[in-house]
Amino acid sequence: MDERSDTDVSIEVYKVVFETWRSQVESYWQRSNYFAAFETAALTGCWYLVEHKHPKVGIFVSILGVALTITWLLSNSAVHSYVEYWWKAIITVETKLFFGYKGLAFASEHPGSRRPLRYSDLVQIVPWLFMTAWIALFLLAYCSICSRVGSGTPT
Repeated sequence: MDERSDTDVSIEVYKVVFETWRSQVESYWQRSNYFAAFETAALTGCWYLVEHKHPKVGIFVSILGVALTITWLLSNSAVHSYVEYWWKAIITVETKLFFGYKGLAFASEHPGSRRPLRYSDLVQIVPWLFMTAWIALFLLAYCSICSRVGSGTPT
């Protein structure tokens, strides 16, 4: 193989690695959007149940909501590890192709690659906000049951 074909292969590898990283990022956001939309609808339904005197069902649904949010958090963590792996692969390829000397080391030079608090850590706040809402609904339903028991009203 001559030097030109090695470079062509290396650039092709870079393109494939970049596209794999990009598809992982898109998958991450699409999955997060689905979780957020579903959880918003489920929270609304749970709130309706609790407000319309169905606290036992509200407790059950809020427990399912907590489980769903845990699944979301675990999914984010797994997908993020794929995204991070492919981001590091981009940096590796940029280094091997000496892109830094050509002013083309975009991943290597990206400020997010060097920050202690990354954007991927911040997006985990969203599922935790949903978790807080599920726990609040659980407590609201539980207190509703307790207040009925204390007042002698049938649950």
